[in-house]
Amino acid sequence: MKVVLTEHMARRWGTAIRRAAPRAKLITPSLAPDGSVAWSADPAGADLVLLSQDLWEDLEARAKLIGAFFRIEGVRWLHTFSAGVDAPPFKTMAERGAVITNSSGASAPAIAQYVLAQMLARVVPLDAWRDQQRRREWRQFTSDEKRGELTGLTCGIVGTGAIGGEVARLAKAAGMRTVGIRRSSRRTRDIDEQLQPAQLPRLLRQSDFVVLACPLTPETEGLIGERELRAMKPTATLVNIARGKVVDEPALVRALRDGAIAHAVLDVFWWEPLPDDSPLWDMDNVTITPHNAGPSPLNAGRVMAIVLENIARYAAGKPLRNTVVFDG
Repeated sequence: MKVVLTEHMARRWGTAIRRAAPRAKLITPSLAPDGSVAWSADPAGADLVLLSQDLWEDLEARAKLIGAFFRIEGVRWLHTFSAGVDAPPFKTMAERGAVITNSSGASAPAIAQYVLAQMLARVVPLDAWRDQQRRREWRQFTSDEKRGELTGLTCGIVGTGAIGGEVARLAKAAGMRTVGIRRSSRRTRDIDEQLQPAQLPRLLRQSDFVVLACPLTPETEGLIGERELRAMKPTATLVNIARGKVVDEPALVRALRDGAIAHAVLDVFWWEPLPDDSPLWDMDNVTITPHNAGPSPLNAGRVMAIVLENIARYAAGKPLRNTVVFDG
């Protein structure tokens, strides 16, 4: 079994991979001084290409290595550390005959805790207390000045898969009411009111926090536009941990400027990195994070549990977990 992976992953997980597949041959890339990619052996016909997060550290190296991974001929199976596979090269690989599997669910705890932290930051005056500390100022906020807790507020979640489901669990633990949208009719645990996509306006009207956790598809691109933003409460906060293109960004800027909604927490954007001239940078009612909600030192272990189980399935000729099916 030929397994293509980075040197870092080979050092950290090579023993476990060989335990799952005793005859596995690990093939790693390296960057030559001229910027070209060299391989420790011919990667063509690889049984498994492991596209891991340690490619993300240096932008220039990342681009070269990702390009090299996607150009390998005859790949039978590609696994990505990400959950999203909306980038065109994934579909191209599938069209060339590769099975694509993703890491859906592996980063759900980290992303859900990010969402919970951002929601808490909207009701607990953490920044104000920090500013007072810097000024050595002792002033207690009254209950009229701070809500102090999430209890009784409504968390609306668009997309209640692994990430959205974990958001719902944490929201319920914080005493919130949860409303969720899911294409499937199957009920999601920890959702008080489950809706279908056509019922999005119902979710928007009642939610204090609208959390976008859906995949980017032709149906969800531009899902939150002018009409949807104006349907939200003027006191509501939009939290986007899905994909930037799920939201009409210019419409969001207008809604924030007009006070149609109170705040937006954005971890994803139309263009990344977010351009210097984006008006979002200078808006006091926007919280920006650099597509960074998901990374956690615990993610690799969760991802590799999926990969190692799938290696055993691959060897036995069984269907793989987390297989991605592309429309069209």
